[in-house]
Parts: sequence; structure tokens; C-alpha cells
Amino acid sequence: MEDVDRLFECFKCGISPPQSAIRERKKGKQTVKQNDTLEKLSASSDIFSSRSKGKVQNATDVELCLQNTSSLTTKIQSLKKGSQFSPLVFYGSPHGVPPKRPARLLRLLNEIRVDFNEQNKLSLDIWATFPRQDEAMNYAKEQTDARVFSYQDHVNGQRRFLMSTYKEFWRRYKTMNPKFRHHYEVIQEGLPCHLYFDLEFNKRENADKNADEMVDLLIQVIFDAVKEKYGLEGNNDWVVELDSSNEEKFSRHLIIRFPKAAFKDNSHAGAFVTEICSRISSISEHDGRFRKLFVSKDSRSTDIPFHLFVDKAVYSRNRCIRLALSSKAGKSSVLLPSGRFKCKDMSEEEVFMASLICNMDADFEKLLICTMDLDCLKALQFDTESTRSFQQHSAVPLNFDLNACTSDDPSKTYLTGKSPFPYLDVFVESVASIGNIPKNPKLVLVL
Repeated sequence: MEDVDRLFECFKCGISPPQSAIRERKKGKQTVKQNDTLEKLSASSDIFSSRSKGKVQNATDVELCLQNTSSLTTKIQSLKKGSQFSPLVFYGSPHGVPPKRPARLLRLLNEIRVDFNEQNKLSLDIWATFPRQDEAMNYAKEQTDARVFSYQDHVNGQRRFLMSTYKEFWRRYKTMNPKFRHHYEVIQEGLPCHLYFDLEFNKRENADKNADEMVDLLIQVIFDAVKEKYGLEGNNDWVVELDSSNEEKFSRHLIIRFPKAAFKDNSHAGAFVTEICSRISSISEHDGRFRKLFVSKDSRSTDIPFHLFVDKAVYSRNRCIRLALSSKAGKSSVLLPSGRFKCKDMSEEEVFMASLICNMDADFEKLLICTMDLDCLKALQFDTESTRSFQQHSAVPLNFDLNACTSDDPSKTYLTGKSPFPYLDVFVESVASIGNIPKNPKLVLVL
């Protein structure tokens, strides 16, 4: 569309043509016809010349030859005056003087531009709502660049789903009454995603905690692991930090946007977060600073008195994560940029787009892999993959069964068939077997 607009402006205002516009045009059918006519004229001239030398004595023949010559000359002149536009007329004078423009060509270019604008408008105005997540996701597969979002009804908190593009969603979202913004991004199964964290703890039970210091220590561990496993040198400009803390609860979202890279999907991101948590537990045994990342869930709890402030439950299939500038239905705490790291010099729209977990940059080219090693239950495999090879495969991860389904409760996801944990399959089959005869149980995971 931009090319059409530029062409229209060049044609309307008169701009010097590019060199490619004044190159000699290839001979077309009209040029061939002109050559044929010239050959006929040359032949007639030869006849006239030979006859004038005494080979033809009849005056009638001479007169006929002169008439043919005159007719052919007229045809050549008419061919040369054909309705064609020179490069200077179309692109403009080399000295910038706007020549006259044929009105009909102006109208044609304007119609083309209007058609392109309408087409582009239709592609952007994608907005459809659905009562169920799977309906929205099935419809999104038929649309280019469409993504699935979720929202809660302001009155009763009922969750619905909608499908739109990022640009169209933001166009409507930014003008919405802030008290009605209860929206979530659906991290669709199989889509590449940035590394993300949901951090939280009860402030009253952990009054001595310094939240900023805790987040900085976590980022330090993340950058060390990323450098070791993927060779990426950490930078604070990768970090998008959003906060919705209140007097009772500390709550932040971290999104780490690696340059030109992202995790293959959120199951790989979740496996990497498991590695991060394991590292923190190990480091804290000999470095007291990292014990600060452990918080008390409840002072009366006797089972697990302390645990990491990282929520590891947010990496399930098709997980909903609250969007920037949104609050939970019935709550007043809005998720806003913290003013640190990448967000401190960004506009509201830039913060929103950067905080979208599945929103990839244009130069995105590398997928980060983190999977369970089948030979060792407690080991992880770290690797990278080109986006080209990834796009040749289905959007559904190969280790998930295609018969997966979702429940009406958006907080739970049911997965049938083989699980993504092969050792768990082996254990369940061993328990459910009689002797050497397996019962072939169907495993159902509730995530």
C-alpha cells in the first residue's frame, strides 16, 4: 500500500524519475509492426527506383507506386504518434517542473490506492468474541496474524475469549474505560514466547523483604544461566517489568526479550524456569544473599514454611496471563510498568507491545530449546533451533497428543493421551498393569 501511495504522490506532484524509468523499452508487438511497415516502405522504394531506371515503362505503375509510398509514410507517422506515456510525463521532469497529468491515469491510481486502503482496513479490523477458548483458537487459525485474548466481565467476572490482531486490539484497548480493563493474553500452545515470570508473595508475612533487591538477584541468576546454556550475554534492556502490588500482596511480571531469540513455546520456557529455581536452591546453600528469594507463605504452615517467590504454575498449556494496564475483575490493582529497566523511557503503547509474551520482533530468527533428557529424568537438554525449520512443522508440539481438550473452567486444562512426561507414563502403566498384561490406561493430566 505504501508503494501505491508513493507512486500516487510522485505522479501528482512531479518528481524526477529513477534511472530505471528511462531505460530503453524492450521491443513489443507495436515495434515489430513498425519494422514490418518500414520494410514494406523500403521494398516499395526499391521497386520505384528500379522502375524509374527504365525497367518499368507504364506511367500507371509509377503513379500506383507513389500512392503506396505516401500511404505507408502516413501509417508510420501515425504509429509513432501512438498513445504512450514517456518516462518524463509519468514520473516528472528531471528539473522538477510538474508536467500535465492525464486525468484518467490520476483517477486510476487513486482507485487503486482506495482499494488497497480498504483491503488493509479489513485485515486490521479483526475482532470476534467467543464463549469458549477452543472456539476462539480454531477461528484464529484461519486468520493471518490473529491472536487469542481473554477478558472478564466487569460485573460478574465471567471469562470470555476474543480473537484479534495486536494492532487492532491496542486500538480499542487504549480507549477503553480503565475500570473495565480485565484482559489477558492467551499464550497459545505451540507458539514461540519470551521468557516470563509471575512473582508474588504476601507482604504481611514477609515484611522484611526488599522486592527490588529480590528481582535483581533473580535477574542475575537468569542472565548467568542464559549465558551458560545459550551463549547470550545478559542486558537489562531485555527486561520488561510490570507491577500490580498493593498493601497486602507483592505482585510483578517479568518478561525477558532476548535479541532475535525466544523459547520454542511456553513448555520450554517452563522447563528453563525449573532450571533457574534449581540453581537458586543450590546457590543459596553457600551464598546467603539468595536465601532472600525464599518467602513464607503462611506463618502457621508446617509443611513447606519457605518457598521461592516464583510461581511455577503459569507455564501450563494455553495459559492466560494478565495484560499491562489491566486489573482483575473486582480488584483495583492495575498492572503497570515499574519504571525500571526497558520500560522507563517507553510510551504506553510501546510498553504494551513489549509486554506481550508471544509478540515476536521482526528480526526474530532463533528458537531456544529446553527439554527433558529421556536418558536421565533429572537432566535437561539445552539447544537452539532456526525459525525456518520450526515453521515447517505443525504449530502443535510433537510431544502432545492432538486429542487434547479444554474444560469449561479456564483455570484448568485437561490433556488426554500420552503426556509430555514419558517417565510418568511408564510409572502409571506399571501401577495399572496386572502381571505382564498392561491395562492400557488413558492418562489424564489436570494442569
